[in-house]
Amino acid sequence: MVTSSDSSDSHKGEKTAHLCHQSVTETQAKHGVVFPFTVAAPSFVIPAGAAENSRFLADYFPEVCLLLFETKACLNYTNFDLPPELATLPVSWHVHLPLDLPWHSGLNEAWQRIVDLMDKAAYLSPRSWVLHPPTEPDMLVPLAARFRDIGIDPANILLENVDETDLVALWPEARRGGYSTCLDLGHILAYDQHPVLDLPGLWATVRMLHVYAANKGKGKHLGLAHLDENGKKVLRNMLSRFKGDTVTLEVFEEAEIFSSLDLLAGWMAEWRDK
Repeated sequence: MVTSSDSSDSHKGEKTAHLCHQSVTETQAKHGVVFPFTVAAPSFVIPAGAAENSRFLADYFPEVCLLLFETKACLNYTNFDLPPELATLPVSWHVHLPLDLPWHSGLNEAWQRIVDLMDKAAYLSPRSWVLHPPTEPDMLVPLAARFRDIGIDPANILLENVDETDLVALWPEARRGGYSTCLDLGHILAYDQHPVLDLPGLWATVRMLHVYAANKGKGKHLGLAHLDENGKKVLRNMLSRFKGDTVTLEVFEEAEIFSSLDLLAGWMAEWRDK
């Protein structure tokens, strides 16, 4: 049985362990680099809800990605899950919209879910929204019109290359819609999506990078220590061409995300000096 004293000691131990982490600012100073972008962390790093994760991450990262991965569960979020006080944290925000939007039910159905979730997160004033492209054809242009109708510039909607589409086939439609892009390193490596890097006009649209390692053919998000030399080469190439706002370390484990932050800073210092 855990006594209150044991529980308190355990909590103190966890807090001490957390204090061993270095923030983005401290990591830059350690390696003598200044990131030319904001480094963000996802709102699932420690085994807790979005609110507790966000409070924890705010001590270390200047931006948090609010993960709204599951449509139904996130629509059921209350003030307990997304308390008003999150808006007072000293961070900027972006939002990752669900992976399971009901595109198969038609644009109207998916759109209603998007609007309802945007309303839940609006109080955080997200500066961008990451969206997995529709799985059904010919939706991107009319979807962009709907974003404009509610006062959201499609340039603040970042289409991500995912398993279902690497954006190559959708590129002309994405450009007509006026969207921006979120390039995901792990998906490029796992699903052989390298041609996406050479799409015409791509880099003028890339506002965000998702950075992590992934096993071939699998979407599991691993820390940067798992990148092989080819993966590091692709990452270096992407960073050299990136002129956007945010690099998100899309790693969902506490120790791994902080070691990845340290590696990213160390590699950038090394590449800068070569």
